[in-house]
Amino acid sequence: MANPCEVIVKNLKNRWGSATEKGIINLNVNLIKAPENIIDYIIIHELCHFIIKEHSHRFWSLLKKYVADYKSKIEWLEVNGELLI
Repeated sequence: MANPCEVIVKNLKNRWGSATEKGIINLNVNLIKAPENIIDYIIIHELCHFIIKEHSHRFWSLLKKYVADYKSKIEWLEVNGELLI
């Protein structure tokens, strides 16, 4: 398991965040316009990828331990995401 060593904020075209094998978390600069709880969700989502790489059932179970209402965050992004870009 890699530990995060750096966070980079940049203009990501197709995602809100990503985690690399080198321990870098990339965050979309447009997240700055999102509510704090959405930003927190994206960061925790990416941190979970350091433990489980893919979006498997195990991944979502792990994420739910830290963000019990993660589905509402996903829905918020689906409804409001385009307004942030």
